[in-house]
Amino acid sequence: MKKKHLASLVAVAAAAALALSGCGSSNPSNNSSDGANMVAEGDTPVLAFAKPDGPLTNNSNPFVGTSAARGTGYAYAIYESLVQANTLDPTAEPTPWLASAWQWNEDYTSITYTIRDDVKWSDGQALTPDDVAFSFQVRKDNGALNGENLPYGDITVNGQDVTISFTSSQYVNTNKVYGIFIVPKHIWENVADITKDLNQDPVGSGPYLLDSWTQQAIILKANPDYWGGEPAVKTIQYQSYNDNTALLNALVAGDVQWGWGYIANYKDVFLAKDADYVSWFPSGLSFDGLWFNTAKEPFDDVTLRQAVSMVIDRQQLSDTGSTGAAAPLTSVTGLPLPVGESFVADQYKDKTYEVDVDGAKQLLTDAGYTGVGEENSLTDPDGNKVEISVAVPSGWNDYQMELEIIAQAMQKQLGMTVTVEAPTADTWSADLASGNFDATLHWTDGGSTPYDIYSDIMNGTYLKPIGEQAVYNFGRFDSADATTALATYANAATDEDRAAALDTIESIFIDQVPVVPLLERPSWGQYSEKYYTGWPTADDPYADINMTMPTATLILTKMEPVA
Repeated sequence: MKKKHLASLVAVAAAAALALSGCGSSNPSNNSSDGANMVAEGDTPVLAFAKPDGPLTNNSNPFVGTSAARGTGYAYAIYESLVQANTLDPTAEPTPWLASAWQWNEDYTSITYTIRDDVKWSDGQALTPDDVAFSFQVRKDNGALNGENLPYGDITVNGQDVTISFTSSQYVNTNKVYGIFIVPKHIWENVADITKDLNQDPVGSGPYLLDSWTQQAIILKANPDYWGGEPAVKTIQYQSYNDNTALLNALVAGDVQWGWGYIANYKDVFLAKDADYVSWFPSGLSFDGLWFNTAKEPFDDVTLRQAVSMVIDRQQLSDTGSTGAAAPLTSVTGLPLPVGESFVADQYKDKTYEVDVDGAKQLLTDAGYTGVGEENSLTDPDGNKVEISVAVPSGWNDYQMELEIIAQAMQKQLGMTVTVEAPTADTWSADLASGNFDATLHWTDGGSTPYDIYSDIMNGTYLKPIGEQAVYNFGRFDSADATTALATYANAATDEDRAAALDTIESIFIDQVPVVPLLERPSWGQYSEKYYTGWPTADDPYADINMTMPTATLILTKMEPVA
């Protein structure tokens, strides 16, 4: 992987050609919003994106993961990264973006970017290497902004070059480093508390400008001075529907061209409605799982966590929850197959998940639990009734269905008392980060190795006491051995050392069950080719279809209206 990446004249011209060729609280009702009826050119509707996240707050702060800008994805129409990496294909060559070249050192403890000299912020000021250095420095100085959990060292500027050093190897984090969005220093250096600023008049370098923020729609207009050329799609909008059903109605009606959300029976209720409708669910090294809060009762007991895993029918979750779009995980390592096959330790090659209700009951009985299998009667060895609440956001139909199935298994098969809740997405996110939950469904990040899967769940560098905000390891899993093995894996100099560390990581994960792996983590891509072309597809997977990732910028610059 270590080599110098140069944006040749051909590459620069190609990037420019792509850009030239195209691309308060908001609570839209179940009907299409007024914004969806706007006309961009002729009879072509505005290019509309939507998610089923319910009410939003007028917050365009790109640093805050729960802001409307990040949640809906429009942050990446305004702010850009230095490099565009294809997260679906780790072997694909990244695309130069705000950086025209970059080079890692031998052990991946520093990277030097050469910054383009023809980029301007939307307020007319030039984007400089100092802006890039500031964008990294502010993350180093404020841990709350370092959502990627990168161990920053020195950050220096030399002409058009910016060198970012790290205190450990970032071999497993190259995509995270590439995806850091850049902000203007002259704006953000004057903000007293970046974590709280609403940034309602954002200044970025991206292909679009925020035009209006209303209850009907968040409207963005093409940036006429964009460094890659003004996008072909002149107006785009983002909105949030109350649930997946409302989003489906908007997609079928043509009011939304790009939807990020689960659609039950998508073949019949979406694809069959129009030959131009497309569903694409790409997945890589990531999964959806049941996350336990291991820092408090009752899931501080590994025996109970093991028993829960044993009674979950993953095939049922796939068939009923995702209608087959998300495949059930089979390997006990939690790694999706076949993409993760080469990372499965030898001792686990043939180990698969099996539903074993009798085994789970016996496990709890042997551990001193009583009332096992008697609904609402399970009592722990200390005489405490096992009562929990589980939650996923209202409107997330697939997660809600899956959580109901899991809750029934815990209640009817094990005897637990389970309450299922459906808070808003904002409340759920806040509770997850602060550790205010018993169990919930969540996903892991993906990467070119399994590191992100296991680090998101078990890395002690993410560990926070309950009540403090965690950016991952939401379940507060505390294992020094896991943290050490993860660090060894990330910094290993040889394949042998890396494999040995991964064996340890997988063993701890399987034995301790901090999270129950359930389904492959697909991107829920639903879009229409009726009015716009340029989408990534199964035949041309140049980017993930997820609109909330940095590569959304690349997609937007490739979009163009159908003639």
